[in-house]
Amino acid sequence: MIRLKVLPEDTTVDLDALARSVSSSLPTGAHVRNQRVEPIAFGLSAVMLDVIAPEEEGAIESVEKSVSATKLVGQCEVVGVSRMSSRLPPQ
Repeated sequence: MIRLKVLPEDTTVDLDALARSVSSSLPTGAHVRNQRVEPIAFGLSAVMLDVIAPEEEGAIESVEKSVSATKLVGQCEVVGVSRMSSRLPPQ
């Protein structure tokens, strides 16, 4: 599981549309398991996404690259990586 912090390109971006755009752009075998909105400051919010991806070499970089290139995304940051058998700290 890869936890991503995705910032929109603008404060006017619909965050649900951003999450749908990211979800549809993920590489084959990857999908969004969970999402939530995290307020940052001054009307800017981030979308926190838990992405399930195959456990193979280069999967994290592939997911990050595809999300960063997605329409509506201003910035993408990997904030955690975990095997499904273990747990990342709660969001």
